[in-house]
Amino acid sequence: MISAHGPLGQEIQRLLDCAVANGVAPAASCAVVLGGQRLPVVTAGAATAETFFDLASVTKLFTTVTVLALVDGGLMYLDTPISRVFQEYRHGQKTGVTLRGLLTHTSGLPSQWRGWEQALIEGQPFDRTALIQNLLAMDLEAAPGTRFEYSCAGFNTVMSLAEHVTGIKWAQLVQSQVLSKLPTGSITGSPRAQDCAPTEFQPTLSRGLIQGIVHDEAAWSLGGLSGNAGMFATAAGLAEFGEALRTGLTGVLSPALAAEMWRSQLPQLLGANANAASPSFGHGLGLRINQQPWMGTLGEHARGHGGFTGTSLLVDKVHGITISLLSNRVCPSRDGDDASGLRTAVSDVVYSSRNDFN
Repeated sequence: MISAHGPLGQEIQRLLDCAVANGVAPAASCAVVLGGQRLPVVTAGAATAETFFDLASVTKLFTTVTVLALVDGGLMYLDTPISRVFQEYRHGQKTGVTLRGLLTHTSGLPSQWRGWEQALIEGQPFDRTALIQNLLAMDLEAAPGTRFEYSCAGFNTVMSLAEHVTGIKWAQLVQSQVLSKLPTGSITGSPRAQDCAPTEFQPTLSRGLIQGIVHDEAAWSLGGLSGNAGMFATAAGLAEFGEALRTGLTGVLSPALAAEMWRSQLPQLLGANANAASPSFGHGLGLRINQQPWMGTLGEHARGHGGFTGTSLLVDKVHGITISLLSNRVCPSRDGDDASGLRTAVSDVVYSSRNDFN
C-alpha cells in the first residue's frame, strides 16, 4: 500500500485543499491507482472517503457499458437503425440514427432536451411516459454522421431504447448488467441523502438545496438515474470502475466490445466530414479520448469523461493510470469555477509521478 503521506499524496492533498480554500468547491475527493497500486483516498473540505458525489455526465460511461452488455447478449445492435424499434424514427433523416451514433454524439440530435420545462410551467407532476414520448419526438438538427454534437438527449434516447427492447426499468438494467459485476458497492443510482455531498441550491425549481437527488434537471424529471446522469459514487468506488474499464471489463463485456468502446470512432463515422465536424479530442463508444486540458499534458492515450457537477474519471492503459476526481463545484451555485483547473493539475501531477510506481 502506498503511504498517504508520500509525495504524490501530499501534492494531491495540497491541490484539493487549495481548491476548497479558493472556492472552487466546498468538498473534494480523489482516488488514484498507479500500476495497480491504490493510493489512499485524499479528501478536502466537507468530504470524507465515504462521501458520495453526484457523477453527472460521468454516468454516460455506465450507460455505455450497460447497453454494450445488451449488445453482447444479442438484445441490441450497434449499427441497426433504431427506427426498427421506435416509430418516431421512421421518417426523414431520423431513419439513419443508430446506437453507435448515439454513443458517439454523431446522431444529429440536439445537445439538450428540455421537454420537462412545460410540466413545471403548468405546475404539473412529471409523467415519465409522456416525457419520453416528447424526447423521442425531437427533430434532428443535422443528418446523422455529419457532425459531432455532445448530446445528453442522445444518451436518454439510449436509455429509452434499452428499456423498450428489454421491458426492464433502466435502474434495474444498470444494476444487473454492470454494478452487480463490479468489486465495489460504492456506486449507486439511489444513495442515502445523508451520505452525499450537496450540489446546487435551486429555489426557482422548488428543489431547495439538492442532496442525494440527481442535479441534472432532465434526469430529475425522468425519475433519477437516467441515460445522461444520475449515478453517485465515492472516489474509491469510481476508481474501481475505472480499473475495470482500464483492464478490459472482464466478466462485464466481451473482449471485442470492450476494445470497441476504447477505439476512436469519429474518423469512420464522420467520413469526409471528420476534420470540419470533429471536436479537438477523440471519441470512442461513450469514452472521450485525450481531451485537453483536463486529461493532462501527457494524457494523449487517456480515456474518460467529465461531469458538470465537478467530477471526472480518467483511465490510461499505456501508463497504467486511473484517476477518480470528485467535487461538488456547483454548490451552492453553478456559476463559479468549473473545476477544469483542478482536474488538469491533478492529472499532471499524477502523470509526472507514474514512473515511481512501475
